[in-house]
Amino acid sequence: MSDQNANALLGQLLLVSEAITPEELREALRRQESSGQRLGDVLQEMGAVAPRQLERALRAQARLRGRPDSDRAFILVVDDDPEVGAVVGDILQGAGYRVGVAQDEGEALAALLAPEPPGPAAIVLDLGLPQTGGIELLTMLRKMADTHSLPVVVLTGRPDLEENLRERGLSISAFLAKPVSARLLLQVVEAAVREGMQVCPPAQK
Repeated sequence: MSDQNANALLGQLLLVSEAITPEELREALRRQESSGQRLGDVLQEMGAVAPRQLERALRAQARLRGRPDSDRAFILVVDDDPEVGAVVGDILQGAGYRVGVAQDEGEALAALLAPEPPGPAAIVLDLGLPQTGGIELLTMLRKMADTHSLPVVVLTGRPDLEENLRERGLSISAFLAKPVSARLLLQVVEAAVREGMQVCPPAQK
């Protein structure tokens, strides 16, 4: 990830968490460009962000920095359980994917909205998220032009919610109940990535 892309992601994470305002981010980016300092250091010097807020955003940035600079497909894993996110990420990385892990809805949106092409080829989404919930996040994604057709594989411990998704008309590539085998997870994600390439070929992303 380039320094510019890293700054874009960090800035987006701080914005969605409402730790800073758009005006503060614009001013910090201006100062960062002229001074060459790290964006986080500039924001702290400005008094725009508390150390704890910055530390949390930097940890999230580290989890999400799987956003690819190569042509390998990037998969965004969204799960509030760090152990599950790490295991799913390891399985996907072992199959050659680039992986970013978001632990809540805000981090997921920051990864999707940061101006860093190319975006994810697919999302592996847990429905039991801590803020508004995975169904609400999926609803939002289906309303946004950039993510309307993005393949989503649901991986959840709530198998009873599959009917809820159908009733709401929320399209997904697959519904998997935890625990799931690595082989099945990879088969489903590979199919979702192929599906996404048919809808939006890489050259158009």
